[in-house]
Amino acid sequence: MNNVVVAQRLNEIASLMEFDGEPFFKIKAYERAARSLEDSQTPVEELLRTGQLSELAGVGKAISQKIADIVATGSCAYLDDLRAKFPSTILELLAVPGIGAKTAVALYRELGVSGLADLRAAIDSGAIATVPRLGPKTIENLKARLERMATQPKRMRLGDAWPIARGIVAALSSLPSAKNVVVAGSLRRMERSVRDLDVICTSTEPESVLEAFIAMPIVERVSARGTTKATIWATPGISVDCRVVAHECFGNLLQHFTGNKEHNVLLREYAQRKRLKVSEYGIEDEHGTVVTCAEEAQVYATLGLQYIPPELRLGLDEIELARRNAVPTLVDLNDIRGDLHDHTDWSDGHYSIEQMARAAAARKREYLSISDHSLGRAVANGLSVERLREQTAIVSSVRDAYGVHLLTSSEVDIRADGSLDFPDEVLAELDVVVASIHSSFRSSPEQQTKRLLRAIENPYVTIIGHPTGELINERDGYQFDVDAVFRAAARTGTALEINANPARLDLSADLARHARELGCTIAIDTDAHYLDDMDNMLFGVATARKAGLTKEQVLNTRPLPDVLRFVQTKRERQA
Repeated sequence: MNNVVVAQRLNEIASLMEFDGEPFFKIKAYERAARSLEDSQTPVEELLRTGQLSELAGVGKAISQKIADIVATGSCAYLDDLRAKFPSTILELLAVPGIGAKTAVALYRELGVSGLADLRAAIDSGAIATVPRLGPKTIENLKARLERMATQPKRMRLGDAWPIARGIVAALSSLPSAKNVVVAGSLRRMERSVRDLDVICTSTEPESVLEAFIAMPIVERVSARGTTKATIWATPGISVDCRVVAHECFGNLLQHFTGNKEHNVLLREYAQRKRLKVSEYGIEDEHGTVVTCAEEAQVYATLGLQYIPPELRLGLDEIELARRNAVPTLVDLNDIRGDLHDHTDWSDGHYSIEQMARAAAARKREYLSISDHSLGRAVANGLSVERLREQTAIVSSVRDAYGVHLLTSSEVDIRADGSLDFPDEVLAELDVVVASIHSSFRSSPEQQTKRLLRAIENPYVTIIGHPTGELINERDGYQFDVDAVFRAAARTGTALEINANPARLDLSADLARHARELGCTIAIDTDAHYLDDMDNMLFGVATARKAGLTKEQVLNTRPLPDVLRFVQTKRERQA
């Protein structure tokens, strides 16, 4: 039982409590405890052993006992009681993008819909139209999403798969017989979501490695077992392959199982033109001589290619770039100097200004933007003009007190007509302004385009936050004229955000690549609400790397004076 699995059990309790009609504050307590446990870097068993569990935010005595029971048995009496009250398929409803807890509960109580099969039947019969707040457009969207779910394989978000993969690598790396343990495949390419995990390693004792692999605590069942490969179904709900090869073939195997299908096809075609064959076993010439590569870079070098970073192995133009030695030096996590979008307990964050500042300093950030919500986000305790000015005064008074330079800011709502929550004279008082859409997602593409363009033209808007509004596997983004918006951002000097929250990763790599091609500046921000959210910068940088971005194209790789000059240049240009 690791932190992620226990957190999933707590979230399951919270979801079932919704159906059971429990009070809102009780449900939120379990969700908060789950988030705290998931964010903790200390294993849950150690937290229990040392008595530190109750120090986590949201973990009181009652929840602590339930966590202890879950760690010991995989469940707890309260969860078992809740499960017994409802059909086993009830939580399938929450897996449908666009169905939140309130809608799921309404479907269950009004129509007895208790799973995907019932939901499809309710749509087909038209009965779903009787559920309050579900209009024809919403129902059509649900139908389309169900059709996509039926044809697309289930995928896990990168941020959820990452700790699972890291745990498996750590477990196998501790074996004396296992060397070079890494995760390849879509996770190494840092795709937004992954269907499965591909673990590879080298060993002279492959059977002992596989024996340890199939005996890990997260194994729910063993799907296949051979002499050099095994497949398991891990408890969090993902298939994991483990392949073991000889040390001298490691580079070939890693290369083969990292690139996507299109990349490997292009690589094979390129090799064939040189009368070579490429596979996971080596590189074979026309005389049958096989070259094996212990290091992955040797594979590309043997083919006469520049090394291609894993994130770029997408079957686009990377082979041609490598042939011309023109693969760019991609932005790196170490290039990041600051974070321009973060929240505190003044709005919907969970830590104070000082705690967030110290956490940023511990991560070697040079500057941090305190960007709490504006009043339009009432559900997020958004700040009024008076509270914003009060906060700004505090931030200014402690600007350099905690080892990081604090910037005054706000995440300002873009209203349906494109106007902003705060007037220009208030925005002018801030160092940085992040403007984001949090409402009216169903407006037409034309309306959303006008809305974004008006915000971009505002001289005080520095960054457009999470520009499409998409939540991966949960909510489609709103539609707008991408070219028109990106060209306006480039022209006005407005940065577009790659939001590093693994639930968002918005802009996506595809859109960030297009923004780069149109001359936009990108800001990679964590949108942190918890201290550990700051570590999500890893995922934002990975998305930027997939987009082919260099450090020069990213705003927050720049020293603070250059960031402030970027802000001031737009204000002067648009004044």
